[in-house]
Amino acid sequence: MKNILLPSCLLLLGAALGAADYKPDADGYLRNWLMLEAFAVGDSASEHGEDAQKKFFTSEAFAGHFTAKPKSGDKVTISMAGVDAATVTWKEMTADGAVLSLPEQENSLFLGVVYVTSPRAYEGAMLSIGSDDSSCWRVDGKEVVTVYEGRAAEADQNRSSPFTLKQGTTVISAAVINGGGQVGLSARVLDSAGNAIADLTVSLTPPAAP
Repeated sequence: MKNILLPSCLLLLGAALGAADYKPDADGYLRNWLMLEAFAVGDSASEHGEDAQKKFFTSEAFAGHFTAKPKSGDKVTISMAGVDAATVTWKEMTADGAVLSLPEQENSLFLGVVYVTSPRAYEGAMLSIGSDDSSCWRVDGKEVVTVYEGRAAEADQNRSSPFTLKQGTTVISAAVINGGGQVGLSARVLDSAGNAIADLTVSLTPPAAP
């Protein structure tokens, strides 16, 4: 038997699916991410040092990159200097544990975004992150931690500088360089005492404009 949805029901269903919210896991790790399809950046991605890789973290990959608020299905055109142009798509991904494993692609850059909503402000909050390999993390477009290292991704490898997690929605973004082999990322938000902040809501849909 066929199920038939009236147009009004379709609209309601679409709104419900588009507005899905998640929670961090029991240990505070963010398991739901919006990831941009990886794109090649050249052999210097395998040179795990600031001199070779800083340009990938300080240059916009596409227009408006550092303040972007994408949603699943959005497409962007890569326009980073020295990198081949490509049209890539934002896609939803879910981690099985503390670390989100990403499709292996050598000498490439991976970009991720998640929208985190807090019922109150937290002074002195920190990101606790892990990555394979080097990575740069931003909170509402401001860089809070950058790591240059060839390594496997594990939880809690580095902590960011303190920041204020505001009441309302904060955009957390990550850029991860993979030289070769496995690639992944991990993050959770800690309070000033180093405890995971539990009362957060996670979304992959940008907040409505005020």
